[in-house]
Amino acid sequence: MKITGRKGLLALVLCIVLGLTAVAAAETGTSDGIIIKFHGSIAPVKLPRKALAPVGVQMGAKIKSTTGERPPRLSKIVLDINSHGVIDSKGLALCTLGKLHNSSAARARKVCGDAEVGHGNVTSRVGLPGQEQFATNGPLLAFNGRYKGKPAIFAHVTSQGTLAITYVIIFVVKKTKGTYGTSLVADVPQIASGSGYISAFDLSLKRRFHVHGEKRSYVSASCPLPPEVNIGEFKFARSTYIFEDGTKISSELERSCKARG
Repeated sequence: MKITGRKGLLALVLCIVLGLTAVAAAETGTSDGIIIKFHGSIAPVKLPRKALAPVGVQMGAKIKSTTGERPPRLSKIVLDINSHGVIDSKGLALCTLGKLHNSSAARARKVCGDAEVGHGNVTSRVGLPGQEQFATNGPLLAFNGRYKGKPAIFAHVTSQGTLAITYVIIFVVKKTKGTYGTSLVADVPQIASGSGYISAFDLSLKRRFHVHGEKRSYVSASCPLPPEVNIGEFKFARSTYIFEDGTKISSELERSCKARG
C-alpha cells in the first residue's frame, strides 16, 4: 500500500492503532460440514477519543450443517472484545447459581434483577428417541456473578414450546492482552440430556448503575482515532465456537466508530 501526504500517514497510523485490515473479515465461517453466520454490534458508535463512555454490545451466531444433518454439539463459546472496550462490574450486585437453578425467566429476574447485565435469545433443536426433531426457543437473561472466584456472566436460558428446558451458560470474564482485552469463555452444558443442540445464540450486554452516587456502566468503550480522523473501522470482536468433535470456527467482526472530542 502506497502512503503519500498527511492523509495517507494518518490512515497508516489509524491502521496501526486499531488493527485494521484492508478488507473486512468474512463473518460467515465454514468447516467440516458446519456453517456459522456471525453477527454483532456496538452502540452508540460515536465515542470519545480517550475517555471511556457507556455502550451496549451484542454478539451472536446461527449454526447449521451444510448437509442438512444434525451438526456436532456446540461445546464451547469464546467471545473476545476489543481492548478499547472494558467490562467493569465493581460495585454491581451479584447473582448466585443457586438462585437460578430450575428457575423460570420471571423467577430468575425476580431474585437476581439487581445483578442483570443483559439479555438475549437461544434457539435449540431437540431430537428425542422415537420423535421428529423440533425447535425450541426462549429468552436468555444475563446476570453478574462470580464463578470459582472469578468474574462471570450467568446466562440463564429457558425454552418455550414442546419441551421445557432450563439451563445456565457460565461465561468466565478474563482479561487478556493484544487486540482483544477481554474474553468471555463458556463451556456449553448438555441440552435435554444430550438430545439437543444450540442452533442460534444471541447475547446483548448493557447495564448502567450507581455506586455511592457515581454513575457506572457495565460495558464502556472509546474510539481512539488520531487527530483529524473522525471515523474508522476496527476489530470490534472475535467469536469462536468449538464443537464436541473438535471442529473450531472463528470470525472477527469489524465495525466502525466515530470519534468525538
